[in-house]
Amino acid sequence: MAELSREGHRSRMRKLYLSGGMENTHDHNLLELFLTGIIARKDVKPLSYALINKFGSLEGVFNASPEDLMTVDGVGEAVAVHICLIKDITKRIEINKNSKIKKITSTNSAFEYCKNILGKEETEKLLLINLENDGKIINHYIVGSGTVNTACADIRLIVENVIKDKAASVIIAHNHPGGSAAASAQDINFTLELRNTLNKISVSLIDHIIVGEDSCEALRNNPRYSLHI
Repeated sequence: MAELSREGHRSRMRKLYLSGGMENTHDHNLLELFLTGIIARKDVKPLSYALINKFGSLEGVFNASPEDLMTVDGVGEAVAVHICLIKDITKRIEINKNSKIKKITSTNSAFEYCKNILGKEETEKLLLINLENDGKIINHYIVGSGTVNTACADIRLIVENVIKDKAASVIIAHNHPGGSAAASAQDINFTLELRNTLNKISVSLIDHIIVGEDSCEALRNNPRYSLHI
């Protein structure tokens, strides 16, 4: 009878979800429903509580690494993979939006392109976008990565990719995970150094975009900074 009771509970949860009744439910209930699709014929409510208690929130669960997830009793390889897939699929959906953006001809289009790539990243990444004279996108590269506070950048690597693509101009961007889009002194100094290096090979640095948690900011001719690219 216990097995039938659990199956009845799962069925009720699915029907409640399909009717829109779980929109305002607790996070552990959503996680429990998700886990029922992976773990068959077992009460997964204790596991949903254990995961949220371990990682602090629903977001923490779905941002955890497979290795950390599998430290929780009841989480095997299959469960860890399915949980991590949610984040990776969401990130891929955002990146795929850029297939519709062929040119960058405005600050807003630059914001959209950069946010689609960097908006879901948990650590800082430095993005290089190589452009033709008319703003058509040639290619983009992740040319630096670091901790949550700093993206290690190699200007030589940037120049190599610019020359390889025969770019006429470039945009660079990086993200501030969980923070504001305001530029630091380090961001400004790096921008000026890169601008001066690119000028030597007759390539224009169009802008440096910073992707924050809730907004984006362009450094080009920004009145907040004494910086003119």
